[in-house]
Amino acid sequence: MAEIWFDHFITYTSAADIDDYLEEYSQQGFFPEEITVRHEPGLRNGFIFLGPEYIEFCWVEDETLFEEADEVIKLVRESPRPFGIGMITEDVHELHDDWTARGYSAPEVFSKAARDAPADAPPAWSFQEIPDELLPGASCFALTYHKRRKQAERKIRIHPNTIFAVAGVTFVSSEPEARARRWRDVLAPEEQIIQSQLGFCVDIGPHQAWWMTPDAYHSTSGLDWVGARHPYGEIAVLHLLAADLDAAKNMLVQSGRQVVSTGVEDDQELLVMADARDGFIFSIQQQHPETWLQERMARTGENIRFVQD
Repeated sequence: MAEIWFDHFITYTSAADIDDYLEEYSQQGFFPEEITVRHEPGLRNGFIFLGPEYIEFCWVEDETLFEEADEVIKLVRESPRPFGIGMITEDVHELHDDWTARGYSAPEVFSKAARDAPADAPPAWSFQEIPDELLPGASCFALTYHKRRKQAERKIRIHPNTIFAVAGVTFVSSEPEARARRWRDVLAPEEQIIQSQLGFCVDIGPHQAWWMTPDAYHSTSGLDWVGARHPYGEIAVLHLLAADLDAAKNMLVQSGRQVVSTGVEDDQELLVMADARDGFIFSIQQQHPETWLQERMARTGENIRFVQD
């Protein structure tokens, strides 16, 4: 069976300028990528790597080109919140064959380069679009990076705020058990669904995915769940890991982010409220980076190491 797991989490940003916005994240203690990438329709997107994974900010650079977007995507842009998940697999064609052999219907794989790449540039990515009914609640796709392979060494950084990895994601749905079962069946059929008072949890590759009801979300976060006006609005919280919660909190608060400390003693975490311009809510827990690294490589077979700037 083809391996697949979460690679990046996507939102639109209503910021006036993507470069200035990434600089704001720099002030919060993150290392934004210096390079932005142009995608259709009329986007110039920014990135922040969090260990091997990353978050992606879609920013409309060309409003005329963006008029070509379908109406749902225009609706997604109106009220920024995380809506998309890119999932990585070593061979997206193998994934397609695996899914069709298991009875799932999926469009054909396609490849492309960046929007501003030369006409003769080779494809940078191959994509498997994932129909909404296959993984409901988010806009999902699988991809293979042509210049990246699992066994090749990847260098990752601990951010100045000590955040270094994505641990998982929480979704909110009126049907959490059905959602968890569907995503498990498609992405990780050998994994168990764990039920608790919080909801339903599944390990998808190296990440934990939670599904809970709006009431459970309120009881755990203190936040009221606001549904989206489109079908891709069930991503609620991105769970991150930091080496030092106090350092993370200090940098985030000093930059103006609203941060709430929850939990007690060894089970503390930070809840970072959303910036209205992108909608990401972060939950941060403390873990030793080297402990995480050894567990991650043992589970995935990746070749990862931390580097310093």
